[in-house]
Amino acid sequence: MQPSLALLSQRSNHLREAGILRQLTLEVQAYADGINLGQGVCDLDMPHELREAATRSMHHDRATYTPYAGIPEVREAIAARMQTRYGLNYGPQGVCVTVGSSMAYSATLFTLLDPGDEIVLFEPFYPYHKSIALLAGAVVKTVRLGDDGTVPFDALRAQLGPRTKLVVVNTPSNPSGKVWTRSELEQLSKVLDGTSTLVVTDEIYEDLVYGTTTHVPPATIPGLFERTITISGLSKAYSITGWRIGWIAAPEVYARAIGPVFDVLCVCAPRPFQHAAAHALRTLPESWYRAQRDGYALRRAKLADALAGGGFTPHLPQGAYYMTAGYEQVYGAIAPREACMRLLREHHLAAIPSSIFYDNEATCPRFMRFQFAVESPVLDEVARRLRRAAP
Repeated sequence: MQPSLALLSQRSNHLREAGILRQLTLEVQAYADGINLGQGVCDLDMPHELREAATRSMHHDRATYTPYAGIPEVREAIAARMQTRYGLNYGPQGVCVTVGSSMAYSATLFTLLDPGDEIVLFEPFYPYHKSIALLAGAVVKTVRLGDDGTVPFDALRAQLGPRTKLVVVNTPSNPSGKVWTRSELEQLSKVLDGTSTLVVTDEIYEDLVYGTTTHVPPATIPGLFERTITISGLSKAYSITGWRIGWIAAPEVYARAIGPVFDVLCVCAPRPFQHAAAHALRTLPESWYRAQRDGYALRRAKLADALAGGGFTPHLPQGAYYMTAGYEQVYGAIAPREACMRLLREHHLAAIPSSIFYDNEATCPRFMRFQFAVESPVLDEVARRLRRAAP
């Protein structure tokens, strides 16, 4: 029998072509002076406590599997963090440690969704949220946020039906940096009241909010705790995107169901990194997290100035480490992908086109997404290049 594309699964068709993010990453790497502000790899130093704890584990601990839900120390540390910060009482039995937050999301969807079930995403959405939902056999519906990030709850109501199993909330959001307010989450609770729809909330950027903005976990809202699976992790706050340590926290009935699915997919998260995470979560004070936020806030301001100086229209994010910017004053009313390719070839700078964050590329707003999880001198160089060619 000859190998044939016809034998591949239809539900993975959407992953067959190389994505624009991958293409831009490869192309910017081909330039000796290329600067990648597209993919959010978070190229900053990790806390030294984390590296030392991982090294101790490698030298002195066993190298065997851990329980699929994670070693007791890290589950206890995560549960304690959620109790101390937010008053959420999950306990270790409500926590499952995973291989990054993406796998936490995947295991959650594979546990909760049957083929044909519906899932609602808010546009602009993180592309993996859609891709993984399609792999799970779900029907993806979308609700577009207002230009100012407001949530159109009437549009959400219109999308809810008897097969709507999940609504996904990403706060702080990638790509927009939107942080959901308590009032918005209370309204979400009212909309879902009387339904069997669950909430999956991606809070991987919970440590990165700016100014007077406050991160409010959806699970803290009356009426949402019982229906919410919370996803977070350490990749972003600790600058360890390659270590892949994430988790889910949920009412025990859901945590106990999601854990065995994760077990089948990955067996367990890496043992040394679990020990390192437990140590960092127990020992790093809140002042450390505040210092991280302050550093990101400075980078946020620097990137906004650089983009404005180059003729772009930046939008300050409330959270996360991404910034969207309109480009029409620079490149005119061309398609987002074309604009990103021009930026790359003219300035050797990679950004991400808005089209990958929307269900309908033809009607999406025209902007680029930049990430600012880089050292300050990199942003200085970005400013220099953009000023040099400003219209």
